[in-house]
Amino acid sequence: MFRGFERAPSVLGRFVIMGLLLASLGTAHAQEAEETSTEQPSTDEDPRLAEARERIARGEQLYADGNYESALAEFVETLELLRGHQLRYLVLYNMAKCQERLFLYADAMDSYRAFLEQGGAFTELEGEVRAKVDMLEGLLGTVRLTVNVRQYEVWLDDRRVGTNVDFILVPGGAHKIEIRADGYVPNQQEVQVAARSERSLSFEMARLAEEFEGLSPALFWTSVGVAVVAAGVGAGFGIKAMSDRSAVDDRTPALATNEEVRRIRRSARNADILFGVAGAAAITAVIFALFTRWGSRDDDDAQGAARLRLVPSVGVGGASLDLTGSF
Repeated sequence: MFRGFERAPSVLGRFVIMGLLLASLGTAHAQEAEETSTEQPSTDEDPRLAEARERIARGEQLYADGNYESALAEFVETLELLRGHQLRYLVLYNMAKCQERLFLYADAMDSYRAFLEQGGAFTELEGEVRAKVDMLEGLLGTVRLTVNVRQYEVWLDDRRVGTNVDFILVPGGAHKIEIRADGYVPNQQEVQVAARSERSLSFEMARLAEEFEGLSPALFWTSVGVAVVAAGVGAGFGIKAMSDRSAVDDRTPALATNEEVRRIRRSARNADILFGVAGAAAITAVIFALFTRWGSRDDDDAQGAARLRLVPSVGVGGASLDLTGSF
């Protein structure tokens, strides 16, 4: 991606010129070593040069493979390794190319301008870079952002383009802009922007619902206790009803008074009611058992316990509330 100089010491191809950059730094390093030690001249290469050379080659290959984000990371690191070198600005050209591919147009223009200011204006790349800056300025529109949180990410057409920025540059046309922030529901809007125009968008971020990590075990054990007590008391009423009926049946003749009949029916009715309560409590206990957080939160994390979470989302098509989790 690097090209030759017009007014540099020699005119070379784009890959050769990176070799010139590194070789010139290597020559300077060797001369410095020779001046400081006439008895034992050092032949060791500056480790920064070796690393820079590797990163440049890796960045070029990543760019050719279409992995622009990783290529940009390599060139950014190379820029730091070559700090103080007179040809360091050449790396800015590569960075700008990657940033263009990643839709980081504001960053790309900053890199192109820095390239010109730091030495690129004296190379044959000057005309191309100035034309590129003019073209970007002519084709891009500005979207100013107002967000009600301080820490957030900006995504343009499903690509992350910045963090905590108050404006982004976009090509003319329709775009989807999404704001993401930890603890908040992602919010996205569509915007139509014309070249050289400016639009403003306001994002009101809503907090995410707290993660549902399970019910307290106390609810399960309370339901179990209610079921056991209701069943026990119901069994007592049932036994009493059967006992009273048996006492009447043992008589000769088997006749019962009206009071005895009412007492037997009342005991049987109470038994039925309590057995119903016990059954309902048992079913509730089973449901609670499925959603109960057993053990501590640390134990849950370590053992991968079941988790449920209500996740609201807001988009262009509307809003939804999803139940997600792992089991």
